[in-house]
Amino acid sequence: MKQNRTALILIVCAALLAAGALLMLNRTKEDPSSVRVEVTQPAEPPAKAPDWVDKGQEAKPDYSAATAEPETTAPATAPKAAQAPEEPQTIEVTEDKMVTFSFVESLTDFLLQRFQPRNANGKPDSLASAVALNKYYGRELDGFAVSGNDIGASRKAVYDYVFAPGMLKTLYEIYAPAFMVHLVDTAATAERNYVVGEATETRTLTTDEIKVMLRLNAQRIERTADVFHAFADDPSIVETAGKYRRAAKAVERANGQLQAAMAEGKDSGEASDRLKQAILFRERTRAEVVEQLKKVCQPCPESELFYLSQWAYRRTLGQSEEKLKAFGAAADIMDDLASRFRAKAEELK
Repeated sequence: MKQNRTALILIVCAALLAAGALLMLNRTKEDPSSVRVEVTQPAEPPAKAPDWVDKGQEAKPDYSAATAEPETTAPATAPKAAQAPEEPQTIEVTEDKMVTFSFVESLTDFLLQRFQPRNANGKPDSLASAVALNKYYGRELDGFAVSGNDIGASRKAVYDYVFAPGMLKTLYEIYAPAFMVHLVDTAATAERNYVVGEATETRTLTTDEIKVMLRLNAQRIERTADVFHAFADDPSIVETAGKYRRAAKAVERANGQLQAAMAEGKDSGEASDRLKQAILFRERTRAEVVEQLKKVCQPCPESELFYLSQWAYRRTLGQSEEKLKAFGAAADIMDDLASRFRAKAEELK
């Protein structure tokens, strides 16, 4: 249909957000797909409604699951006449110039690869975490439109573009509904290797397993959101993380001085004492950072809390006030995403 498709999509998305429903993408089991339109900001509504509005046509998008059986409805004027099946509706997904739709697919892969329907202890588990996610995209920026062979420069370009309150919210509004649909559809229709006890099975996930996967990840997302809220609300946590970095540098210097003294045959007692004191100060600072964050996320592993504190410190260098606001925006987004995960788990039958 050649009418103004963008206007239709904005109307549908607005209705979905108001109702709290999830946007469903039409795709086959073998080849999930969507139509992508590159944008950097949400499009302005058209000045004039399309012609079909004046003619009284009523748009009825299909939000049924990808696995649902098609329905046929006979026209009221000819109840016995056979009706040809309608073509599947294509819903356009706006695509950002830097963060492409491939990011949705990549994030889906990340979560499903780390879900275990039954671990060695006989319980469902997810190995997804903020640390694992950062390392996952640290190896290659899958889903981001960057060029060049310098991964460090590319990551900085992505962070500079994405990690701002307004852009985070824009990207979330664009991709969150499509991500929810793609995640559940892929889990239900695409065979993957899953850990089941002591074996690995190649199969799709059952509905009950998808529900468990959603709830487990909702819990982890909420925990990370709590930590991000703490960064945004208490700048002293990030400042303490910075103090640790300086203490770690002091340890390196002290160790270098000790090694030099030993190599030159000098008395190394004083240099050794300086190194010991530097190490003690560094470890006390590390414990201080973890203690601060344990107050907001008691179940979180200490190693993950410390890792996130160092990540937050690096993200705020030179732009601490603006970047702390970005942590608050990211925390709000994660809270909402966790709610979507739980709502979808409840919705599945």
